[in-house]
Amino acid sequence: MATDTSDTTPERIPDKPKRKPKKRRQLLVVTDNCKNCGTSLSLDQRFCSNCGAKRMYNRLNARNLLEDFTERFLNIENVFLKTFFALFTKPEDVIDGYVQGVRKRYMSAFSYFAVALTLGSIYIFLFRNWFLTETDYLNFFDGVNQGAGNEVFGESQKYVDYFLDYNSFFSFILIPFYAIISKLVFWNYKKYNFIEHVVIYLYAYSQTQIITNVLLILFIWTGIGSLIVSSITSIIPFFYTAYVLYKVFDLNMTSLILKVLLFLAILMPVSCIFFGLVGAGVYYSGTLDSFIEDVKQQSEIHKAAKEAAKVARDSIVIDSVSQTLKNIKDTLQMLRLF
Repeated sequence: MATDTSDTTPERIPDKPKRKPKKRRQLLVVTDNCKNCGTSLSLDQRFCSNCGAKRMYNRLNARNLLEDFTERFLNIENVFLKTFFALFTKPEDVIDGYVQGVRKRYMSAFSYFAVALTLGSIYIFLFRNWFLTETDYLNFFDGVNQGAGNEVFGESQKYVDYFLDYNSFFSFILIPFYAIISKLVFWNYKKYNFIEHVVIYLYAYSQTQIITNVLLILFIWTGIGSLIVSSITSIIPFFYTAYVLYKVFDLNMTSLILKVLLFLAILMPVSCIFFGLVGAGVYYSGTLDSFIEDVKQQSEIHKAAKEAAKVARDSIVIDSVSQTLKNIKDTLQMLRLF
């Protein structure tokens, strides 16, 4: 009986490809010192014992960038959120802490002010590029509209852009101005010096501006909503600043009312003097004359445009009547021939 000598060995199944190891270029070089302050670190130490910075092992990618954003801005222990809520519930703790040297618990006054300016810049950017129309520019001057043409639009745009560009600067220079008045009003309170009064108004101003700018950004899509928000937020700084002074100086209601009235009594004449000096500087520098001349030119252009439009309309009416009379005359002549 013949024996089957054919090869019965099963075919070899190829091995599965091994998973590629993590690319080395995705990892950072591990050093034995903190990259923020230079303090020596052991290899298993994840946080710096000196500055508290976290040791980073991976290079930036979409995932850890999102994690970093979440940790910094959305964490319940985030310094910004703690500062924001504390300025509502216990502003004296934030301000006194900063004056006494506490720097880690809450955001510093100038950092908080920078956040407020950033939000304001975002709002101005959105408003100027997507919601500020040519009509809005032209209506910047009362009585001037689109009929005045491109020249008026250019001049109006120049002044509106100037106001938007320097709005943050004007806000900043008002803070020392308020601090001077506050130092005079609270002359019998030796708790804070002038610079510390500046810190009080930095926090108070920043808090109100953060609220205002966030609401304006949220309601920028609707004109009525923006108008309502602007109306409401225009009175918030007054009441919130009074609340901060009430808490920081530990005032009773009678003292608060008297201090606020004294503040306003000093603010009004000082404001008149300040703006009078600014106006005098503008007048003697020739800027006011240039501004008045621009407004006059715009008014003349607008008037000429209206007159030209009126003449054009009258001409169209006269031509139309003349053509109608001519057609009637031709029709009557044709009827006579018949």
